[in-house]
Amino acid sequence: MDIPLPGLDLIPAPAPSAAARRSRPYSSTLPPTQAAIDAFWSRVVKAPGDGCWFLISAISGVDGYTRLTWRSGGISRTESGHRFALLLAGQLDDGVVAEHRCNEPLCVRVDPGHVVASTQSANLRYAVACGRTGAIRNPDQHTNRHARSLAVRDALAGGWDARAYARACGNAAPLDTPSLF
Repeated sequence: MDIPLPGLDLIPAPAPSAAARRSRPYSSTLPPTQAAIDAFWSRVVKAPGDGCWFLISAISGVDGYTRLTWRSGGISRTESGHRFALLLAGQLDDGVVAEHRCNEPLCVRVDPGHVVASTQSANLRYAVACGRTGAIRNPDQHTNRHARSLAVRDALAGGWDARAYARACGNAAPLDTPSLF
């Protein structure tokens, strides 16, 4: 004898849309609040001289880049750290991507040798030229960008330390040599 289970006759509700899943209204044009700007700068560790400026904050498990979220008037916005830096510099327009000329995912220094406003195609060409695209990368010589970013963030959490940085990024080259991830 079959005994019906309670609830089997219920029709499942349709999956909520992306907008309905958000807990707060979101705007990609929300300007940064002063609190977000202050929090950003309080988490930047600067290497000496012309070195990178590392954002020591939350790191996305998807791509290994830092993330910042801020809210104002019940609306929120999230940006990667390097895009936030371009936003503060007034260089984040529609279609702009942040290109890391220094090849350091945690760098937020807006400077021709570090983070520059670019296009998607120019950024991809630069990545290919540097050998940091998946198709030509040697997996034995490179670490996962997320794991590497976590190691670098943790190594620099107490401030700039050249040896800790070199160990964290797996760089056996001289300390003044730019790293590739």
